[in-house]
Amino acid sequence: MSIKTDEILERLKSITMLEATELVKQIEDCFQVSADKITVVNPIPIVDKNKIDPPEAKTIFDIVLEEFPANKKISFIKEIRSLSLFGSLQETKKVIDNLPQVIKSNVNIQDAEQMKQKLEELGATVSLK
Repeated sequence: MSIKTDEILERLKSITMLEATELVKQIEDCFQVSADKITVVNPIPIVDKNKIDPPEAKTIFDIVLEEFPANKKISFIKEIRSLSLFGSLQETKKVIDNLPQVIKSNVNIQDAEQMKQKLEELGATVSLK
């Protein structure tokens, strides 16, 4: 260590805790740094891309009705009932009045796309999740 740093260290040993706290605050303000604890994150391990299997393509979806034109409510109730998604008229109305809602779960990709297309033709916003 240099003589300068030794002198500073000796002077720091003689100050009170209150003075040390004030000194830390002044150093933070002067040098625009923080004395907060720093968390070190472990590095991400390098992965061999040749050994990773590509994720399987999703084949089962939930059909989510997000919105539809208010002036076509009756058309939507009829279409949803024709798709046999819900048993009763009241159940269908309840779902349509509380959007967004999953209107059918665990549907294969072909059927999901067909239902989505039918509803979008009526003006709905539909998503597959």
